[in-house]
Amino acid sequence: MKKWFPELMDQWSQLSGYQRFERLVSLVLTVAIGCVVLVALYYLIMHVIELLFVQTRDPFDYRVFQAVFDMILTVLIAMEFNNSIVRTMEGRGGFIQVEIVVLIAIMALVRKFMVMDMETIDPLMILALAAAVLALGLSYRLVRRGGRHSDEAD
Repeated sequence: MKKWFPELMDQWSQLSGYQRFERLVSLVLTVAIGCVVLVALYYLIMHVIELLFVQTRDPFDYRVFQAVFDMILTVLIAMEFNNSIVRTMEGRGGFIQVEIVVLIAIMALVRKFMVMDMETIDPLMILALAAAVLALGLSYRLVRRGGRHSDEAD
């Protein structure tokens, strides 16, 4: 077990019961998200091959690029989320750091902006998404600044 999951087994005997529980939950989440990433990557590759080589569509159509970037960003978001869980198991941070969650949320909103159909989207929706990005950006800045101040105090 230690060979396959060193993050889980490091200092196992020194961990409290709840810390052991956190590590086990993190392992289950890591495996589940890893499976999602692999399936999404498979579908991404198959979809790209179909879009570019099988279908007779114009590969330079912006909708093709939107679909491909949508799938790529979905895989990247899942991988970043998985990475944050692995970092937690390795003991490099709290359970899920707020900073990482805010960055993942920003990535999800950027993905939404990239795949929007500008011809059919309601302008108020664009305004709402822009406000959400602004709020998340400000939250990220406050979290970063707060983290810097607590590091200096230590």
